[in-house]
Order: sequence, then structure tokens, then C-alpha cells
Amino acid sequence: MFRKINSLIVIGFLLLTTQAFAQLSYSFSTEQEYNDNPFRSQLATKTLISSLDYSLEHNSDLLTIGYNGSYYNFEAVPVRNFYWHQLSAYKSFENSTVGILAEQRLGKDIYTYFNYTNVTGYYTQQFRWDDFHIVVSPNASLSKYPSISILDNLKFSLNGTINRGFETGTTIILGGAFTYKKYLDPTQSGTYSYLDEVNQIVSETYMDKNVSSITQMLSFLRVAQSITPTTGLAAQFTNRSILSGFGSFVKDLNMIYGDESELFDDPVNYEGNNLSIELTQILFDDLSIKGSFFFNNKFYPSQGIYDEAYNYNTGIMRSDTQKILDFSLNKDIHLGSSEDFSLSVGLKFQLIKNQSNSSVFNYNSNSINLNVGFNF
Repeated sequence: MFRKINSLIVIGFLLLTTQAFAQLSYSFSTEQEYNDNPFRSQLATKTLISSLDYSLEHNSDLLTIGYNGSYYNFEAVPVRNFYWHQLSAYKSFENSTVGILAEQRLGKDIYTYFNYTNVTGYYTQQFRWDDFHIVVSPNASLSKYPSISILDNLKFSLNGTINRGFETGTTIILGGAFTYKKYLDPTQSGTYSYLDEVNQIVSETYMDKNVSSITQMLSFLRVAQSITPTTGLAAQFTNRSILSGFGSFVKDLNMIYGDESELFDDPVNYEGNNLSIELTQILFDDLSIKGSFFFNNKFYPSQGIYDEAYNYNTGIMRSDTQKILDFSLNKDIHLGSSEDFSLSVGLKFQLIKNQSNSSVFNYNSNSINLNVGFNF
């Protein structure tokens, strides 16, 4: 695994240093977080989470190439430690950008189960029409899960926003996304063996079935208001609707596949709505204080529910209500005479309460996070 990591790091550095007269920028940061339930489980595990993050970016007239890497260490459960990295390349024009991203998650021991590789290509185009600012961005991605091929997929999305500002300090943003997701291998079968009550080996076959494709429409309305030159309030309502793919189909899975990213809570696989409210205050020109509240209603048209005895019932669909409260402080400090050399410090508190009619998804999670970063 580490040979693969080192090879990609070398490739990233070579790509970043191919032209002598281009600009190289980089940053390093570390986060120290205490979380009483980082894996969002009924069986909470309290742990200190440490991460080391760095990024490199090479700018030239031809292309901008970047490399980002993060290593996460879970003090109480070191087998959950993992490395994530991403290589990117993009070209910016006057009103558009075209680019590609490639990323990997690399775990250890039995948690290589959560590993994935993703490649995404995107194009962004900006328009001005009278007082409206319009952004359109199509993208396509391929995701592969070495240990869970049933989740391998191709995804196509068309995203767009319309932004209008007013002299009253009000900004209205209307946006949406149309996403089509195609699973490459929606049926997975195999054989497993176990010892029965008389210590004899018994072999059984299994078959897991996923939907073949999903089509989802997302839309949102965001209203931001400048209260004072240093105070802003924003509210956003988001709605997700499954247009096709599920119908009366319920995933026939022998286990819960995981608790990270797409494995845990793929945003394309549920519908519902979200309301968020954010209040931001700037103090002393460089100290930002933000408080946020999110209220999420989520409905999973392809998932049944688990009762207290972990029996799976496909007669009732999973439904969650989630409340999230965030409070953060961020300050940038310029070091020396150059504005390119700066220190950023952030402190964040987060409380999550998730209530579900599926027993295994009832959980609370509270965390406090300190971030320190250097930008060059």
C-alpha cells in the first residue's frame, strides 16, 4: 500500500516541477479533533483524531496542477487510520474552467474495505446576463470500490446556479443539479462457510442486489443578507427528489456496507429536504465567527429498516431526521512582509443528532476541532 502511495507522491512532484518559470505554492496544516462518535454509530467510540494535510500547486500559462494529501490518525482505534490523496489538473480561461481530478482512499488491515478510487472530469462556464451571474458545470466521474464491486459506478451531473445581487445588500441564488448514476455491477454473489452448532462446516451461497441506475434532481434557493459591513445572514432551502431508478425496489443486502462517505450516506440515494441558517460576523478585519444550524429530512426509497434485534424489515422504508449545530472561529495572520506567507487558525464545535426509524441509524455525535495551517 505504501509503495503505491509513494509512487503517486513522486508522480505528483514530477508533474508539479516540469516547468522552470512557473509559480509553485504550497500549504501545510494539522487538525486535532476530539469526537465522541466519529463513525456515527450506536456503539460510540470516543477518540482523539489527528490529521496532517498538505497541498502543492504548480501554476503555468499552460496548466495548473495540484496535489493534496491527508493522513488521519484515530488514537483509540489505530486500525481505522487512513491516507487520502488527490491529483488535479485544470486550465482556466476568461469565463470558463476545464479540469480533471483523481483521488484515492487507502486504509489498513480490515478497513481496506472502505478504499475507493475516483476520477472526475468537469467543465465550468460563467455567463453575465444583465444583473444575473450564471454558472453551468457538467461533470462525469468513475468510482471503483475494490472490495465492494457492487458499488462501482459511473455518474453524470449537470449543475447550475443563477446569482442576483441587489443594492439593499441582498443576494439571491437559485441552483440545481441533475444527476444520473449507473452502477456497473449491480448484482454480486458468492459463497461463504461457517461452523454450525455441531462443529461441521456449512457452505451457503448469497446474492446481493443493487439498483441498476438512479436519476436525481436537486434544487435549492439561497438568500443572503448583509446586515452590516461585517455581519451577514444566510438561509438556504434544498430539495432532493428521486426521479427514477427505485420504484418499489428495495436493496437486498446481507449487511450494512459501511459508515464512510458513499458507503454510509450517498446523497444520490436519498430524497428529502434541508434547511440551513448561517450567521457570520467579521471582527478586526481577519477574525471570522460563524454559527450554523442545519435541519435535514432524509427518505431512503431503497432501504428497509433494522429493529432493535437487527432484523431487516423491507416493509417499511428508512426515514431520518438530522439536526446539526456548528460554531466556528477562523483567523488569518500574515507573517513577514509577503502576503503569500500566512498562518491560519481555526476552532470548530459541532453537534449532530440523528433520529431514524431504523435502529442502527440512531446516533449522536459531538466534536471539537482545532486547525492550524501555513500557506506559502
